[in-house]
This record gives sequence, C-alpha cells and structure tokens, in this order.
Amino acid sequence: MNLSEETTNANNCPLCGRDNDCGNLAGLPQGACWCSKAEFPEDIFKRIPADRLNKSCICQACLAKAKTHEDA
Repeated sequence: MNLSEETTNANNCPLCGRDNDCGNLAGLPQGACWCSKAEFPEDIFKRIPADRLNKSCICQACLAKAKTHEDA
C-alpha cells in the first residue's frame, strides 16, 4: 500500500500516513478523543495536501512535531 492509499483511510494521519488513534472512529463518546483537548497550531493544516484535508485526523506524533517547530 502506498502513502496516498493509506491516507485516504480515515484511520491514517494525512501527514505521515500512520494510525491517528482517532477516538471518534473508535466509537468513543463525543469529546472523549485525545484531540478534543489538544491545541493545533494553525499552520499545521496548511501542511496537509488539499486532497487529504478534512478526511482524517492528524496523529499525536505529527502534532507534537509541529508544536516543537512552532516553539523553535
């Protein structure tokens, strides 16, 4: 499976293609997913290719990486 096939799956991060550990897809109650309490830097969404935007969640590793670069 190539990265573009992986990232079309809602379970995969649109940035790295790995499992995004989405609680909403796992059936957790509304607001119980890790991302509900996370703060996302605005520029992280600009990194997502247009064809993958709003199709899957960013994973915690990519969010942490983006925050590290934001603080630098």
